[in-house]
Amino acid sequence: MSKLSKPQLTALIIILGVAVILVVNWYKESLISAFQKGISARAKGQLNAPIQIIEYIDFQCPACARGSKFLKKCFQKYSDKFYLEVKNYPLAMHPHSFLSARYAQCAAKQKKFWPFHDLIIDRQDQWKNLANAVPAFQKIAQDSQMDIKNLEVCLQDKKIEETIVAEKEDGASRGVQSTPTYFINGKIVVGYKLLEEELVNLFKQGGYGELVCYD
Repeated sequence: MSKLSKPQLTALIIILGVAVILVVNWYKESLISAFQKGISARAKGQLNAPIQIIEYIDFQCPACARGSKFLKKCFQKYSDKFYLEVKNYPLAMHPHSFLSARYAQCAAKQKKFWPFHDLIIDRQDQWKNLANAVPAFQKIAQDSQMDIKNLEVCLQDKKIEETIVAEKEDGASRGVQSTPTYFINGKIVVGYKLLEEELVNLFKQGGYGELVCYD
């Protein structure tokens, strides 16, 4: 093999350098794309939003319902200011909490989490005191445009239960003891009223004006 001249060597180094940059950029874009595709179906909002919220929820918890309705109105008015991810934290004191979490997780698998979430929250008063909430959950699933056959298979999937249990254990390890509990920009906030207070303060601190997303 003949020895490369200095101009040829320089050109080769430049070409290799450009190739490395292109590969690195492609890799970064691939990671970003994969991350975006892998974003939990139980998340919404802007990834780079100034207010990042992780919500630990029990769907049978009345305070959780109030908090969820409040956050929904906030998103409707200030969609560019928030990022929200919902995690399960079913409480033993609520007989339908674990089953409702299973339905919600199955809804997420069908990309129907938010329609299901909004309906199960809006109709909480209709099912929370029932002896058997399955018919109510089935109706909510239908109204959320879920595939019912796939739902039935999903509800029997052990991985769904494992995911819910793992989320609750992870929440407990982070200090969650009750619902609703929120992590707002990393700060733990417990209860609907403190959620409201924290968001109002963050809006003021961020110079976004007055937060108006009340019931």
